[in-house]
Order: sequence, then structure tokens, then C-alpha cells
Amino acid sequence: MKLNPKNILVIKLKQPGDVLVSAPVLAALKEAWPHSRVSYLVPKGTEEMIADHPLLDRVYAADRRDAPLNHTFSFLRELRRAKFDLVLELSGGDRGAFCARVTGAQTRLGFAYGGRAFWHRFCFTRLLPPPPLRLHLVEHNLEMVRALGVKPRNPGLQFFWKPEVDTRIQELLAAHSLSPKRFALMHPGAGWRFKCWTPEGYARVIEFLHNTKNLPVVLTGSKAAHEQELAAAVLKECRVRPINLVGRLTLKELGALIARARLFFGADSAPMHLAAAVGTPAVALFGPSGDFNWGPWGQGHLVIKKDWDCLPCGRDGCEGSKMSRCLIELSAAEVLEKMAEWGMINKR
Repeated sequence: MKLNPKNILVIKLKQPGDVLVSAPVLAALKEAWPHSRVSYLVPKGTEEMIADHPLLDRVYAADRRDAPLNHTFSFLRELRRAKFDLVLELSGGDRGAFCARVTGAQTRLGFAYGGRAFWHRFCFTRLLPPPPLRLHLVEHNLEMVRALGVKPRNPGLQFFWKPEVDTRIQELLAAHSLSPKRFALMHPGAGWRFKCWTPEGYARVIEFLHNTKNLPVVLTGSKAAHEQELAAAVLKECRVRPINLVGRLTLKELGALIARARLFFGADSAPMHLAAAVGTPAVALFGPSGDFNWGPWGQGHLVIKKDWDCLPCGRDGCEGSKMSRCLIELSAAEVLEKMAEWGMINKR
């Protein structure tokens, strides 16, 4: 039966970076069915990754799992009343599956991952084979669209913000005497500490960019305690002063600032994906996670990692330590050598 959906829901109950790398699904759906409504269901706190997209009709933000029951029931009733006719569940978890079932949509697609609760399969009208393991998450998500007979074209990442965000960033640049494409942005943190490099390593790169390449460095980070601690350690270790904007930017402002930077430097994180989405060359350090899944999407980026047989292991640190030797033992000299070979840093 040929589909002609009028009201589509995409479910992505994951981290901010996951939400962003699913954006090509939205573009593909709108290209196939330009007159349909497309909504997204994402976790509260990740809305900025997809909000303001010109092709998006609505964002639903799911509360945390410990939200009051009356809030949860009200939210589920809202999903039901929306009368979706097509649901794509891209998260793979039980919560997303349950939300898909609650919508009552005539067509509900998910991936048939192993290890799910027995009732999981009853939430869908069609379960698809899981995509290959060594497939980038952009392509992974698009496999569900292809299963509908849609052939996505140019699946690039995109990130949008309102004009007032540009005004705020222009004011910040002026306050710090920065010009577009004449500075580097470093975001040392990530959602998990085991993905992060050492304070000493980050400090040496800041010094290199400042002293050798004459590039001022803007240091950013979230308000999470582990990111604040890491940024403080980087500042303590560094022999030059980066511009410290840690904890001072929204995700929209961070994306707009990255768009004006010459290059982005950081770990496997949501800001790394922001760099890919706004077209800024990214230098990304990888450890336990596979860059074939999570590397910066598109051309012109540099992934640096140890050439160890155990990588990627997918673990949250070595031997339960929450620290990854593949990153701790990655020296600043190794990183700077790779950056010199890359050559992108010299382009203006």
C-alpha cells in the first residue's frame, strides 16, 4: 500500500547530539511528502537541537522519567489527540516504543533490536532489521525513511536559530574583540567524562593555536559539574588566557558561535555535531566510541584517536574507572602532529 501521510511524528528520545544527527530524517520526509505535518518528540532539554527548523511543524518535549504521573498522563493524551498517521521511532528504547503505541497511528515503524521487553514488538505495525553496526548514525536513522520507499538526497546536518541569537553573538564577539573566522572554539567536555581528554592536552592545544597560529581560543562548556571542573582544570594548566564562556551560552548561541569560528576542537560530543551542522571544520578526539558511528558528519573534519586493537570498545572507561586510557594516554604531541598533517588549520 502506497503511503500518503498527512501527520507524521518522529520520536528521538536520546541525547542532544542524537537529536541533531536525526535532522536529515525531517528533510527527507518533507521532500517526499511536502504537504504533510512533521512533528518531533524529544527529551526535555534537547529541543534546541531541532527547534526553529523551517521544515518542522512542532516539537513535543517529553518530561523526565520521574515526572509526576498527572503530567505524564496529560502528555500521553496530547500525543493521542494529535491523530498521527505515521510514526517513526528512532530511539530504540521501551519508552519510545510505548509512546509510538499510544499515538494509535495506523503505521508505526521501529527497529527490531534484541534484548527488548516482550511487549516491545506489539507497539509497532512494522519492525525493521537493525542497520549494520558500522554505519554512521545519520545513515542509520535514514534507513527507516528508506524502508518507506523514500530516497533521501544530500543528507546534510542543519542547525537553525532566530535572529536575536545572531545579535547576542555579535555583541559577544565585539566585547572580546573577535572577528568571524579569526578564532578557534574549544569545547573540552562531553556528556560523559570517559569521552574527555586531559586538561594538560587541551591546554597545550590552546597554547599552540594562540602562539603559533595567532588564533585566540574561546573556551565553552555546559553547566554540568564535570564540564565545569574540566574547564577549570584546563584554565589552571594553560599558560595563555583563552576567552572563557563556559556555562554562559545556550545551545542555539553555541551553534551560532561555532559557525563563526575558524575551527572547532573537542571530544565526541553534541557541540562537535553542531560544528558539522554549521559547516565549521572540526578536530574531534575519539576514544571508546566509534567514529564510524559518531564522527563529525561531512567532509573537511579531522578525527584523532589511538590506533589500538581494543578500540572502539563502547565502554564507560577502562576497568570500571570511568576514565579511558585511550584518551588519557593520547599525548598533545600526537594531536598536534595530526593537526599539522591535516593542513586545514592553515586555510583562511
